[in-house]
Amino acid sequence: MHQRLSGLGAKADILIIEDDHSYARLVEIWLSESELLHFSISNAATLTEGFEKLDQFDSFDAILLDLSLPDSHGFVTLEKLINRHPNLNIIVLTGRMDVELGMRAVKSGAQDFLIKGEFGSKELAKSLLYSIERSSILSRLEEAQKIAQVGHWECNPSEGHFYASNAVYRIFGLDIHEPFNFEQLSSGETPLQVLLDIGAEAVEKGELDRDILLEQVDGQQRFVSLHCKPIHIKDNNYVFHGVIQDLTERKQAEELKKQHELAEQTAKVREQVIASVSHEMRTPMNAILGMSNLLRGTVLSEEQQSFVNSIHHSSELLMGIINDILQISELHHKVLLIDTQPFSIHELLAHLKEVMEEKAGRKGLGFTIEVQDSLNEQVIGDKTRLSQILYNLVGNAIKFTDEGEVSLGVKVIQQQGSNQKLRFTVKDSGIGIPADKQQHVFEPFTRLHQKGRVTEGTGLGLTITKQLVEAQGGNISLQSAEGVGATFFVDLTFGKIDEGIHRKLEQDGVKWDEELTFSVLVVEDHLMNQVVVKKTLQQQWSQIKIVIANNGKEAIDYLREQGPFDIILMDLQMPIMDGFDTAKYIREQMSEPIASLPILAMTAHAHISEGEKYKEFGMNDYLLKPFDPQQLFEKIVNYLDKTPSNA
Repeated sequence: MHQRLSGLGAKADILIIEDDHSYARLVEIWLSESELLHFSISNAATLTEGFEKLDQFDSFDAILLDLSLPDSHGFVTLEKLINRHPNLNIIVLTGRMDVELGMRAVKSGAQDFLIKGEFGSKELAKSLLYSIERSSILSRLEEAQKIAQVGHWECNPSEGHFYASNAVYRIFGLDIHEPFNFEQLSSGETPLQVLLDIGAEAVEKGELDRDILLEQVDGQQRFVSLHCKPIHIKDNNYVFHGVIQDLTERKQAEELKKQHELAEQTAKVREQVIASVSHEMRTPMNAILGMSNLLRGTVLSEEQQSFVNSIHHSSELLMGIINDILQISELHHKVLLIDTQPFSIHELLAHLKEVMEEKAGRKGLGFTIEVQDSLNEQVIGDKTRLSQILYNLVGNAIKFTDEGEVSLGVKVIQQQGSNQKLRFTVKDSGIGIPADKQQHVFEPFTRLHQKGRVTEGTGLGLTITKQLVEAQGGNISLQSAEGVGATFFVDLTFGKIDEGIHRKLEQDGVKWDEELTFSVLVVEDHLMNQVVVKKTLQQQWSQIKIVIANNGKEAIDYLREQGPFDIILMDLQMPIMDGFDTAKYIREQMSEPIASLPILAMTAHAHISEGEKYKEFGMNDYLLKPFDPQQLFEKIVNYLDKTPSNA
């Protein structure tokens, strides 16, 4: 139906269903005399002819309907028309003797009724204009109800009247073109029967609101809100007016929001737990690994050396598991940051060879690294991420190889201007990977099982490796067959470094001086870790001065009493005054040269590196517990060169 502008001069398409041609012509004349609206008119002499015109055009703004037609008579004429076209704007034309029929017609869906012989052009035009406007308002209301998923209904049992908006039928999953009358409703055979039940209950309570689960005719369930207000007429007769709203999508949105909030809270708690567990495990692990390193540097019998090596190996394995869990959590919940800096790839490979040769040697395996001659000494990329990738792949290869050897090959496969693409090939002679398992090896917690074989680890190494490779725009693939070993290929692009920077890096390289003397303030509350740091430093530099502070307050007292040290090693989590507050106090409250002393954070908190948080509190750098002694030595020498006294 058209929605037209209301008011003077409105345009309307009107269908007259009237078998008396002279009366139909009279109606047309009356309308032509009216100044209230302009119109175009169509005529139909029978209900059948009217249906044909409606089916053909379906765009009439109003229908003038005579209830007595050659092919239909009485109230059934209106019912047929409404059942077939429920949204029509109908004005019923009745005789003087059929006033009650006209009123009944309005209650059943007609917009108005006019008594033949008692209206003229002005009355006819007004009735049409008002009915068109009402129909337009109802159409807009119906559209609003559709959007809001709200429907209204009314029922008058004493007069056998029932009406429901289209939205009600939609909510119940019913066809809007097949509305129910009161007789059908009261038979109890329609889903809308619940509305009568609600109405009866509302009479007892005066008014009713109800949170119910409705099953549609197709079996789907909807959560709806029902409101019913009974209006007393007389005796025990009531008219029910009700509103029904489909809350299913709102409930689903609320549930989704709750699930989202729960997931966020769960993730937050998980992060807190992981951070806490990380700290609590790394602190004693620092002592275990540190003590085993110290023992390995002393004179031991062959049996004692074997025991210490076993302790060291088991500690490394446990640390690997802790690191895997932390790494997979970080990759899953946060954006992975890639830190591109110049570094020596040959130095990285030399360190890898030193560590992995020992691991391979424990199993009687050989380990070799072959590097293409044209590979640049210095490249630009993320040294830490490359180390993680290679340590994971080589470590995995050693784990699954019982005899033979593991090899790492590095070659340039493509020159791209100022970049070069490298291929890292890790090959082993181990148990291999069956063809049907190869597509799953990069999935979390995937582990290869072989009869009679116990495999260490979490099953996260390759998952982490793949994500680290792809985060740098690289690619990882494999070739393998069961029983004949496996070969993994990693392609990564690195920047090439010019000779000027190359020479500067060589000049700035770390040079060990075992006779170096300096003073260091170690701020650490854990007694075993105090011993580890002290003995580790003394094994490398026997002439240094070491002062131990149990917390930040003691550290500040030592600085005031003994003057500046050359470097400060600062734990973060301590009683009385933690490392963050201590570093901040030194930087902001103490005078030079103490305020500018290099401070290295030594912490078990794995997330300290995110966004370089340590720098926010005035710390220059950090070491993650359990610390690598060589890394500790490198950082100390680096920052000693930058202190005012050594500059």
